[in-house]
Order: sequence, then C-alpha cells, then structure tokens
Amino acid sequence: MLLYFTDNDVILKLAAYHIFWEMVASLNIKDENIRILPTAAKVFSGSRKISREFKPISIERAKQITNQCKTIDDCVIHNTSEYRLLASTDGIDVGEALLVAATQTEKDFFLLTSDKRFLKSLALSNFNEVKQRLYKKTICLEQLVIHVIDHAGFDLVCRRIASADACDQVISEAFQLGKQTKHQDVVKVLNQAIEDLRSKTGDLLIDSVLVAQKKL
Repeated sequence: MLLYFTDNDVILKLAAYHIFWEMVASLNIKDENIRILPTAAKVFSGSRKISREFKPISIERAKQITNQCKTIDDCVIHNTSEYRLLASTDGIDVGEALLVAATQTEKDFFLLTSDKRFLKSLALSNFNEVKQRLYKKTICLEQLVIHVIDHAGFDLVCRRIASADACDQVISEAFQLGKQTKHQDVVKVLNQAIEDLRSKTGDLLIDSVLVAQKKL
C-alpha cells in the first residue's frame, strides 16, 4: 500500500486555503492511505499560536480532516533509536521525527511536509540511512499547490487562496495580487522556491508530483 505521511503544517495550510481535498483528489489518494500524527487534532484545538495565525474556520477544517485520516501507530516508534536521534537533532521537531521514523517499516510512501527547516537540517545531518530512505520521496507545500492548480484549475485555487489566511510566506508572495494574480507569475514564484529548497536539501524532494500520482 502506498502511504502518504502528512505533517501538521500541510494539513493546516491546505485547510486554510480550502484545497486539502483537492490535493487528495489530484493525487488520487484514498483517505485510508493518508497517515497523520496522533496528536494533530489536539494540537489544532489547543495551540495558541495556531489560534492567532489561523481563522476559526481554517482550524475547524483541519480538525475535520484529522477525523477522516488514519493516525500513525506511535507506541513502538517512540522507542526506536531513529526517532530518539531525530527528535534530539536541532531543527527537527518531534512531529517530523515521528513521521520519518514511521516510514521505517514502509516500502512505498511519500512524505508531505511544509517544514523547510526540518528538510534542511536533515540534509545537513549524518542520518545517511534516513536520507537514502527518503530519497526523492518528499513533497513540499509549493509542489502540492502547483499540482492542485494543474488538477483543479488556477481560477479556483486563486480565489480560495486570495481569501484565506496569510499563513505561508512563499504562497502569500506568489498570490500577492489576490484575485488579480496571474497564473504564470504564481508558477514562477513557486518553482523558484522549489528549486531553492532543492538546492539546500539534496535529493530529498521528489522530481515531480506526477511521479507520486503515477505510482498508483
């Protein structure tokens, strides 16, 4: 089974943009193939930082998403040496460490993340076995947004993001003209961000989201 391990940031931001399920549809993912953190719903409900940065409707959408997705089984993962080492590394938070460690027992998977700090820290680390396992299996937020645009249409995505929370710097820059934003300008900004991230994270990023889609 091909699994998609999805971090909290991706859920929150795509919920805020109201395109999470469009992302799922664009990749032809079944709900049962998504894996999220077991603490996701609690974090969305109880974080003051999140309540300051996101509208109540965005948080509610994120919580509804968690209700429809399976959580990873973290009981065993917490005791693995890989998790402990990742979680104790500067720049890698416990959530990302848990998602990465959960991929140890999976053959076919992708990691969906909006945490650039985590990716850069992992790329600079000595976790060579982990980096080999994640070789071209990581999909960043900008790649997902481009893919949703290709699948659902630019007009829909532009309208929704223009009226959503300004919760991501790159996405806000790409759509800075709101509903007057041009398709080509958005793609240019997002692709520049992807290539910049790729230059700092080695071979972690997938070449194209189409690869993830075709694996199904």
